[in-house]
Amino acid sequence: MENLNLTLTVNEVNLILRSLGQHPFVEIADLIGKIKQQGDVQLAEQQKAAEEAKASDSATPVEAEAPAAE
Repeated sequence: MENLNLTLTVNEVNLILRSLGQHPFVEIADLIGKIKQQGDVQLAEQQKAAEEAKASDSATPVEAEAPAAE
């Protein structure tokens, strides 16, 4: 079986999941599980990247102090 990669917004995926919810569970349970698993992984990666970017933006380099003149 061939795979497809789709690019959808979170809202679009939620709409698809709500629509699938109108079908008998036995027909769509595996599909919902796959969508949720893949979405969770991608959202976690995006959140981690955003947190790392934010941390690197807020980190300011520490400058060495000049020695005191005697």
